Amino acid sequence: MNRWIKRGICALTLGAMLSANVLAAELSLSFDKQGTTAAVELRDVETDRYAAEVTMDITSPQAVQFQGKGDTYAVTVDSAAGTVTLYVASRTPLTAADGTLDLGMLTVAAGTQVTGVPTATVLDRFLNGTQYETVTLSVTQTSSGGSSSSGSSSGGSSSTTEDRTPAVSVNGSGGKVHAASDGTVTITPDEGYRIAKILVNGREVAVTNRLTGLKATDTVVVTFEREEEMEETPEENPTPVHTFSDVGPNDWYAEAVNYAVSNGLFLGISETEFGPNVSMSRAMLVTVLHRMAGAPNAGAANFADVPADAWYTQAVAWAAANGIVQGVSDSRFAPNVPVTREQMATILYRYANHAGVAGDGGSSSLDGFRDASAVSGYAVQAMGWAVDRGLISGVGDQRLSPGGSATRAQVAAILQRFAENIQS
Repeated sequence: MNRWIKRGICALTLGAMLSANVLAAELSLSFDKQGTTAAVELRDVETDRYAAEVTMDITSPQAVQFQGKGDTYAVTVDSAAGTVTLYVASRTPLTAADGTLDLGMLTVAAGTQVTGVPTATVLDRFLNGTQYETVTLSVTQTSSGGSSSSGSSSGGSSSTTEDRTPAVSVNGSGGKVHAASDGTVTITPDEGYRIAKILVNGREVAVTNRLTGLKATDTVVVTFEREEEMEETPEENPTPVHTFSDVGPNDWYAEAVNYAVSNGLFLGISETEFGPNVSMSRAMLVTVLHRMAGAPNAGAANFADVPADAWYTQAVAWAAANGIVQGVSDSRFAPNVPVTREQMATILYRYANHAGVAGDGGSSSLDGFRDASAVSGYAVQAMGWAVDRGLISGVGDQRLSPGGSATRAQVAAILQRFAENIQS
């Protein structure tokens, strides 16, 4: 199973999707004349819809890529089942006045066909879910002459092979990087060197000698290092100060960001940006805790949306095996869904219990907050503990905002307090 493309921030939780009314809808795919790129719309879904999840039966699912219209989006590919699931969520409505929901742009290999739509689910602003189990499929493809043809599948084979050669470069020296027209990148370190970091479109990915599935619009930057340069900084050396263009020296989170990066808990979202206001995803949070625990091996992650080779796979497997996290269902972990403040507190509380450092603290600590009753039942003990131990405070106006998103800056600050007040 392959996984995901994601951008942006969002306060909605797709994992909270609950089926309510079961209705009918239409999924419309409007392909270009090559039959490889399609605008994706879900129609007849009413207005004021803030998130959507659509599963499609598709040939050649491995070649699928997705550029969503929401603040947060992702694509899950199940090669064994021959399905692709698109996720989109936004702080503002995704639907137009006529009830048409614009999911974004889908890119497939030439000749790929979409043959059906098993299910679709949408959320309103209160996370109330509506499930569409009768979804008709409309596929339109623009011909070379400018007219269009419609049918129940994408059709549209093309005699032209798409050039998907990404842009590649080496930061410094120490090896070579080769890009092929099929979207494959091969990385070869020189003798005495190894791969230190790989950035794809500014985001760090797992170190590997081969990347696949890239596009001509992607940019890959590889940094090599000498094999003997992995020495730890001596304890007597001062903690280095990490400079990011979006973290000022007087920002409230500057010290926490420097602590998290210096201790190897966080990386920047690029070489120059930390992303302090980017929402923390479930995968990001368990990866940080996995690093705090010393990054132990944990085997496979038994979730359909966690591939075997993702950068967060070992962290998810470790956290699930030790009772620190659970999936949003028996088969899905939802790694890219933003984590809420109460979910973050619960996961950190379970980690503290796993590490044997949780100590006292309980629900009575929530009594002074106006929205204490909004804390979910499963999170009451953990939120009380986090407040009692000084890890979480209100967001103003005597409110906890348990369902609000947790940003990377907030999590960095909380983890610094955890290390100083609880683990020390």
